[in-house]
Amino acid sequence: MTDESSAAAASKRRNPALRFFAIDDIAECLDVSTKTVRRWIKAGALPVHRIGRLVRVSEADFAAFLALRREA
Repeated sequence: MTDESSAAAASKRRNPALRFFAIDDIAECLDVSTKTVRRWIKAGALPVHRIGRLVRVSEADFAAFLALRREA
């Protein structure tokens, strides 16, 4: 393994796919209103990250939210 490829692999382990979605993105993906998404956030059902005035949902939190609501 070269130094460059080992550095890239180490970087991926420390920073696993940091992808975030806006409230609008979540609403569009689930075909619900932004008001519904905000209700889920307020109820604590959908965890968010607040960066200044921005509100974002991580891909991992969104996947966990969906997994908890999956019907068998």
